[in-house]
Amino acid sequence: MNRREFLLGASALAVSSVAIVGSKFWPDAGFTNPCLSGLPDDLKNHPLMQKIWAGLDATQVWDCHVHLVGTGDSQSGAWFNPNMNSSWHPVLKTQKHFYMNGGCSAAGNIDHSFVARLAQISAEMPTGFKSMLFAFDWFRDEKGRPIKDQSIFHIPNEYAAKIASEYSQQFEWVCSIHPYRPDALEAAKAQGARAIKWLPSGMGIDPASPKCDIFYHKAAQLNMPIISHTGAESAVQGGEQAYGNPLRMRRALDNGIRVVLAHCASEGHDEDTDFANKRVKSIDLFTRIMDTPDYKSLAFGEISALTLINHAAAIKPILQRSDWHNRLLNGSDYPLSGIFPLINTAQLAKMDLLKPEHLPFLRQVKAYNPLLFDFSVKRLIQVNAIGFANQIFETRRFFEKTQ
Repeated sequence: MNRREFLLGASALAVSSVAIVGSKFWPDAGFTNPCLSGLPDDLKNHPLMQKIWAGLDATQVWDCHVHLVGTGDSQSGAWFNPNMNSSWHPVLKTQKHFYMNGGCSAAGNIDHSFVARLAQISAEMPTGFKSMLFAFDWFRDEKGRPIKDQSIFHIPNEYAAKIASEYSQQFEWVCSIHPYRPDALEAAKAQGARAIKWLPSGMGIDPASPKCDIFYHKAAQLNMPIISHTGAESAVQGGEQAYGNPLRMRRALDNGIRVVLAHCASEGHDEDTDFANKRVKSIDLFTRIMDTPDYKSLAFGEISALTLINHAAAIKPILQRSDWHNRLLNGSDYPLSGIFPLINTAQLAKMDLLKPEHLPFLRQVKAYNPLLFDFSVKRLIQVNAIGFANQIFETRRFFEKTQ
């Protein structure tokens, strides 16, 4: 079971519970986010809170992986595949339920309630902290035309830009543009987009295709980095999983684009196209990209999802690569960080990544503020007294870089 297969493999909670009882993945804080509001003073002033923020410039701390979720009930243009509301598609319906609960969305008022909750928990962070909101393009064909039947959800660039503008103290935004329609890049840049978000399998993008070259040329001209999912993908079904192979991002790198390899390809297997297409761990291919001398100023890893139940095995090897720390960026993958079963602090403690005495504090924070919870877990994780370096969390400089 991987970080997202928990959602996708459960056709109903009753069935899931039978399979999970007694396993190491049993959630240590329940299945449901209670959506408590207003971080209590005892947590705000807790000694661990001081430790978590020690040495950081909060004005430089941007969470670079935050999903904007909506159904379009506010005329936002946001869209979910209707199958996610259908009992004939229980996997998709269960998945949507967890997304809505993770973001504390209110039925009948999904768009506004999701944004209000996210703005509230972002505002509870120290002054200057921001969440970077992702737009999400359609699955598109080879001519760049949207195919709704193969899309799971859609968040328009215009909507992400609008929310970021309305809540400018809390949010920045990241556009999502399929590379077969490069004409959209300049408009997004003009509206303040800080980067480009891709989910290759879920959008029908082959990053290694020559069809991307015009897009890459424009992205390089505009100095727009690409944040692309790498490794296995199960949350957004369909498409070609091979498109998430980290090696397929070489074409973008060779065009001089800064590429952020989301999740450090920490889940799944891909074909090693350098060695007879042998299937190897995706993270091994991520490592090859990171260790390629020509890519040292272009290839970056992103640590969202590393704390989720079946990505945690990647934490130690990534932490031990101190030479990578100046090329790692932090993101939460919210609202996944608000889906309670996906992060098990007891599991992390058993792996000697967290101290047991930290767990009560973390579980309380989790119920009030999943953004702060994810951030706190990563700030407290250590392996042989080595933690994630401060610069990993101070991501603003990366996205404001002009050269």
